Amino acid sequence: MKKNVLRFLKILCLMLAFALTVGVLQQLVLVHADHNRQRINGFYEEKENSLDIVLLGASEVYSDFAPAHAYEHAGVTSYLFATQANSILSYKSALKNILDRQKDALIVIELNGAVNDEAETTKEANLHNYADNVPLDMTKLEWLSQGEIENKEEYLFPIIKYHSLWSNNSESEKYMRTISDDKTRGYCLLKGILNETAVFKSTQRSMNQYLQKLADGEGIPHNDIKATADSAQKQKIKERIKNEVKRTDDNQSKKGRKPLPELEEKALRELLSYCREQNLENVVFARFPHIVVKRTFDRFEKSNTVGDIVEEYGYDYLNFERDFVETGLDETSDFYNLDHLNVRGQQKFTAYLTDYLTARYAVAPKEQSEKIKAEWKKCGTYYKAYVRYSEELIAKGEKRELSEDYELINKLGDYIYKQ
Repeated sequence: MKKNVLRFLKILCLMLAFALTVGVLQQLVLVHADHNRQRINGFYEEKENSLDIVLLGASEVYSDFAPAHAYEHAGVTSYLFATQANSILSYKSALKNILDRQKDALIVIELNGAVNDEAETTKEANLHNYADNVPLDMTKLEWLSQGEIENKEEYLFPIIKYHSLWSNNSESEKYMRTISDDKTRGYCLLKGILNETAVFKSTQRSMNQYLQKLADGEGIPHNDIKATADSAQKQKIKERIKNEVKRTDDNQSKKGRKPLPELEEKALRELLSYCREQNLENVVFARFPHIVVKRTFDRFEKSNTVGDIVEEYGYDYLNFERDFVETGLDETSDFYNLDHLNVRGQQKFTAYLTDYLTARYAVAPKEQSEKIKAEWKKCGTYYKAYVRYSEELIAKGEKRELSEDYELINKLGDYIYKQ
């Protein structure tokens, strides 16, 4: 009997040691450490129920909005719960994760994931960007139960996928170092922003000034065509615009709507049903700015359909790509590609959206301790340095992705010291 007990204890200790080893390896060694991991880890460093706004979505969220700038502008605290090419299959799970820690915040859900096609929605890399970095709990297990997700064991135990990845490369090391620094500091300095130092010049005609009319089914009226001295040139412009918005189904084009694929609509409706079942009143849905051209016009049509579905469930849908007049964005200077704002546009849109949300949804800054106020002030100082550094690289013509890692933080520290 005694021998059996000892044998059982030995086996139990061995199993515990194995589990501990696997856990350490998955967290610190055999792990895909990148800006997605650093950003999600940073969210869990924020004090519970301390944030005024949380933004959920994909790359539009972390390129277009800067929480430190929002704090400097209006005193509101915010965070970016976003991963690269985030799949609509992950949105409900992400919302639950946010509510677990920041249930009183206004949650802005950018729905780019709902206008993707099925291949992008079920792409393994996009799902891992989210699932590898959130806690293993009932919310994640529920997410994993979706039938569209294959190789489920790799999401439960990422070590299976990354067993050959050792953290001896500079990219992985710098993010692991950043995550460690964030934990020591107790917060993420730039709240997970990522941007590129470039000014995008589109070679295709932008359609944004006509999008509201198309969404309302009005088409493009004659007096919206800019007057020119040459009537023949004017006619050419009219024909070009007409061709750009033409679709096989003319009725559908007039309505400015295009049906969503079955999988994306199902996931969107499940997200909205969950919000309604939980009686959530602190959720608003949005479409962030994009430059719309002929090649991407179908996404605009889908985004209008998304808006109709959102409103069907009784929620607001804020579409900021239809017209840039109110936001003050300039298509020729404020983007780094068709879909993402550069640091110039980021500052403009952050200020505009912050003012819009605080006014429309009565978002008021929470009372914060002096310690947290000092932390946010420091974040603001680092963001100003981030802007200066970005502008310097843009002036030099150096296109570079700037995400928060310890190399960048050290560089920004030098800027601050030299001020």
